Amino acid sequence: MDLPNYRIIFILFLSFFFYSCESSITDNDALNSDFEISGFSVNYNNQNNQFSIYVEVSDFENINFIDANIKDGTTSIDILELFQSDLNPSVFLYEGNLNLSDEIYIYNLDLVINFINESEVLESYTFSTPIKPEIINYTIPSIFQLDATEWSLLPIDIEILNLNGFENIELVSYKVKRIYNGCDVECNYDSNCNDSIEDSEYQSDPTWFFEYVSSYNINQNHLYHIDIPMRPLDGSELLDENGDIIFPSSDCGRTGTVLFEFTVIDQDGLIDQIIDIPLEITE
Repeated sequence: MDLPNYRIIFILFLSFFFYSCESSITDNDALNSDFEISGFSVNYNNQNNQFSIYVEVSDFENINFIDANIKDGTTSIDILELFQSDLNPSVFLYEGNLNLSDEIYIYNLDLVINFINESEVLESYTFSTPIKPEIINYTIPSIFQLDATEWSLLPIDIEILNLNGFENIELVSYKVKRIYNGCDVECNYDSNCNDSIEDSEYQSDPTWFFEYVSSYNINQNHLYHIDIPMRPLDGSELLDENGDIIFPSSDCGRTGTVLFEFTVIDQDGLIDQIIDIPLEITE
């Protein structure tokens, strides 16, 4: 599993802030010498590509127009014209559709304020879009031996890197693809118990999800765990502490190969997956 590179870690310091990194004025005179931007924010929804800009200025009367140049590095992506709010003339807004890449998280925004005397003020900002979560590590045995008569637990640990924080993670789950041997016993519960099982696609269940354990590294690395109950070789049922049946009896506990798929999805709809993780189940 790859560790996060320094570029991704650097995003942490930009994920929650919009800041001015450069300011310049051309043809400075009394119209714009005292001009200030008193409020600025950017919001991007990657699920519907809705993009919005909010700018509040100290003096709106001498402004001709405000443009925003969205850039990937030094390459211009689009130039957007802001409109003046009807409710507050000191506020200029943009609301519209802008298709930004899910693989690029840092963008530059040059705000150009043009005055009625044709002078300009340039303010340069950097903003970040929703950051895709990443499965950076997992721990699972390569071989698991079934007990003869007792249910046992298969432990799996997984680590997620999500610079948007733990609260942004929607679900960490798993699926399986079985390549099982037949039971080789007298079939009492399933007449086909001695037939092998080979799934053509991954199988899922709403209850197959990992439990959150903890976070570290300023709420950007998140640990999850699950203990999967494994049926014993004799096919015994599993009971809860009250004697109620959780899993009914079967003809056997199956041996063979199972492939795992791990998935993390965040609240922005961004997904990371690792597939075809093998586990050998033995007697």
